[in-house]
Amino acid sequence: MKIALVCAAATLALSCSGAAFGRVPSPNPYATMAPLAKYLIRDRKAEIALARSGGPSSISDRAEVLVLTKRGYVVAVKGTNGWVCAVERSWMAGFDDPEFWNWRARGPACFNPPAVRSVLPQYLTITQWVLSGATREAIAAKAKTDYADHRFADPASGSFAFMLSKEQYLLGADGPWRPHIMPFVAYDQVRTWAAGVKGSPILAPPPSAGFRPYQPVTLAIPVAHWSDGSSAPKS
Repeated sequence: MKIALVCAAATLALSCSGAAFGRVPSPNPYATMAPLAKYLIRDRKAEIALARSGGPSSISDRAEVLVLTKRGYVVAVKGTNGWVCAVERSWMAGFDDPEFWNWRARGPACFNPPAVRSVLPQYLTITQWVLSGATREAIAAKAKTDYADHRFADPASGSFAFMLSKEQYLLGADGPWRPHIMPFVAYDQVRTWAAGVKGSPILAPPPSAGFRPYQPVTLAIPVAHWSDGSSAPKS
């Protein structure tokens, strides 16, 4: 969910932060989980529409749609094409992401069949751990154990999600950023994709995204249009 462009300007901004001048940095407003109600969308129809906005209608209109409830994600609309659309929440980010508990996060995504098989089950399980009251470190420890025991696996070849919604609120971007295709790859496969390499259109998550070796890593390939067909920003 979290994508950022790493550049010299960002490095300069960090080096000139308040901490560099001896000021005490502001505490992380997302250090712990907020009340569950902040993560929920009250209007079920609105969440279904938001989830579907993650992909082109040719895909999302026939996809299964999940919505988040107090019990976890449940099927709101049955699908026929093997895709699943859902609104991602902040805990689907890297375990070391400082915004792991950012209740504002909304990431409409439509997962293709390989991602449905290999990535989505992990996200749904992590959501159950979140709802059980587990801390971030407890969740990370459980994920590490499940990965070692092969209950979690690396993303299947070809796994990706559409993230084309104008209504997305992504960690680090605080808003829609840009429409993009989001490949899911194993931690050690980022360079294989030339992600983050100078001149490559495939963007890698910055170190602050906080992915660990036993998590699916999300890349980003910006595209020209939102899911409604309108043009996206070029920068």
